[in-house]
Amino acid sequence: MSQYPLSVAVHTLKKKYGMSDPAYLIYADLRAAGWSQSDAWNVAFQGKGLNWAKAELVREMAKLEALDSVQTRIAELKGERDDKENDGISPEELARETSKETILRKLVIAEKKAKYGSPDWLKIVSLEADYNKIKQDEIDKENNVIHYYLPVSYPRSCRDCLLFQNGQADFQKNGKQ
Repeated sequence: MSQYPLSVAVHTLKKKYGMSDPAYLIYADLRAAGWSQSDAWNVAFQGKGLNWAKAELVREMAKLEALDSVQTRIAELKGERDDKENDGISPEELARETSKETILRKLVIAEKKAKYGSPDWLKIVSLEADYNKIKQDEIDKENNVIHYYLPVSYPRSCRDCLLFQNGQADFQKNGKQ
């Protein structure tokens, strides 16, 4: 049996998964954390089996790894970690859900559900106004784009320039040439 001082919660989890020894739970938790079989075995069972024949130790580790209770605990812990990392939302879905149109649509729906004139309704209406302002600012930026057109061929000297040819160059106006 395990010589680690363990809490009641560990023994409760051990019973929940139907494990006969808390070391099985420790082993499963370490495996779910990414530890190798041999390292998890050494920590969970405090080095027990290190003097066994290698074939026997490998067979015992394989038996422990194959237990349904151990596999269930490992799968449950890995599943929880995956959910915390990405919350099951793909980057495309996140972009779609955080788009201004989607946020505005949700605000309008919330506004319709809120009681007219209530503090929640006022807050929702002010948020709608803020998002509309942001959206309008982006549209204004798109409409205010200035396009500069450059000539295909630049003049090589003053005599090739249209300003010079029409007598509108600065130095021509001043009478210098």
